Amino acid sequence: MATTPSAHDESARGLGLATVLEVVRRRRGLALLPFLFVLAAAVSLALFLPSLWTAKATVLVNRQEIPEAFVKSTVNNDLDGRLLTLTHEILDAPRLTKIIQDNDLYPSMRRSRPMPDVVERMRRDIKVDVQDERERRGRESRSLVFTMSYTATNPAVAARVTNTLASLFSEENSRLREKQAVGASQFLEGQLGELRTRLAAQEQRITAYKEQHLGELPEQRELNVRTLERLQQQLSLAHENNRRASERRQMITQSLNDLDLATALSSGGGSTLAPTIAPGESAAARVSILKSELTALQTTYSDKYPDVIQVKEQIRLLERRVAEEEKKAAALAAAPKPAAPAMSRPTRDLRLAVQNPYVLSLMQQLDQAAVEAKATADEITNVNRQIAVYQKRLEMTPKRDQELALITRDYETTRDMFRSLLAKRGEADIATELEQRQKGETFRVIEPASLPDRAAGPNRIRLLLVGLALALGAAGVAVVLAEQVDTSYRRVDEVRMTAGVPVLSTIPRIVTEADRFGAMRQRRLVMGAVACGLLLVVGGSFLVAHNNQSLVSLLTPDATTVRR
Repeated sequence: MATTPSAHDESARGLGLATVLEVVRRRRGLALLPFLFVLAAAVSLALFLPSLWTAKATVLVNRQEIPEAFVKSTVNNDLDGRLLTLTHEILDAPRLTKIIQDNDLYPSMRRSRPMPDVVERMRRDIKVDVQDERERRGRESRSLVFTMSYTATNPAVAARVTNTLASLFSEENSRLREKQAVGASQFLEGQLGELRTRLAAQEQRITAYKEQHLGELPEQRELNVRTLERLQQQLSLAHENNRRASERRQMITQSLNDLDLATALSSGGGSTLAPTIAPGESAAARVSILKSELTALQTTYSDKYPDVIQVKEQIRLLERRVAEEEKKAAALAAAPKPAAPAMSRPTRDLRLAVQNPYVLSLMQQLDQAAVEAKATADEITNVNRQIAVYQKRLEMTPKRDQELALITRDYETTRDMFRSLLAKRGEADIATELEQRQKGETFRVIEPASLPDRAAGPNRIRLLLVGLALALGAAGVAVVLAEQVDTSYRRVDEVRMTAGVPVLSTIPRIVTEADRFGAMRQRRLVMGAVACGLLLVVGGSFLVAHNNQSLVSLLTPDATTVRR
């Protein structure tokens, strides 16, 4: 009993490797089929896939030649952002479609796919690589380098398309910068036009306000104050002159009254010292003077004016007195006078009175005093009227100042904005001329694309190794599946371990001539089927891999990286 389990354990321990080798020997035909098919497919793909060629051009970004301290550019200086914009501008569908048609790119894909898919495929084959920012960090650089590359199945086509794209970057950059500069200048010009119109309207409003309130403006306050002081001095002087003229007229009038009294005393036998002037002559002279004064007053005042009424009353009294004196003179003339010639002069009293030098002097002085008093009175009235006007102007000046401040506040703000925009427009015009003369930031192709030395893909050795690994894996999977499905017994030990009964004997397989002939015929059929299958696999691989740039791109990840 002890010997049997020991023998069984030893056979079990040696069963692992022997079992594997026996399974491989028995299933070698089954394992060979998937191995051959998978390996044939991998080898066919590696041989029939087209090669990808990547051409690369180097573009140098030159900074603005004139320092920005002298000419400030109106174009966005964010190079990364502008590169992104340029990439989208250049890689748009119409431009790429034209390049595809001019260079006959992707002919098989164009026959089976719509043009948007072909354009998208070309975008994936284009790569824009900017120099790493870490290399330029911490230092100011005037230049920048980026590369433009394109991957195609033809090296000459790849180089030609790459150079075309690089030149498009240079041209599009110049056009875009000039467009942005011109757009900035036109925008500022439009804003200046609006501000110019607004400024003109505000200036007209201020001018109309100043014309409407001329004399009451704040800037005329000092002039109004000085004018008012001058008018007050002129008023004081006019009052003084009027006072003096009035006093002189009163004195002359008093002198004439005294002359009338002396004449009256002389006619009544008074003192002989009085002037030899008849009372009628004096009254007639007074009437003449008063009539002249009345005429002057009536040119200015109405008949109801107090001075006019008073002068008329004086004239009436004096005319009555002259009439009385003429009657007395007529009575005296009628009486006989011996030894003396007739002195009766009833018709010449007024003329003789006026011809008296003293009376004439008094009359002239009285007339001058009346005229001067009238002139000074008119001057006082005029000056008072002017003083009232200037006082009203000074009273209205604070109000006009506040109103004008409200009007000019917006005007000053608009004027400052206009001046600022005018300066900016001038700078924008200079920046536009700078871009038009190609003195701004430019792209220059310093290393055009040339024919690549070696293909960028696919990696055929890697594909063969991967195919070999897949073939081995497929063979192993086929053997494992076959062993799992096959439930027949191959060894005595399997029967013992599974059934648990003793095995008395084993009968070897008896192979006849017919069996050998059938096996040979089956082997030939299998080999023919395998050959046909291999031919089909190789043919299918050729159809799949021939000019299949998409599959090459999938199998070559580094060639499909696009940075935009």
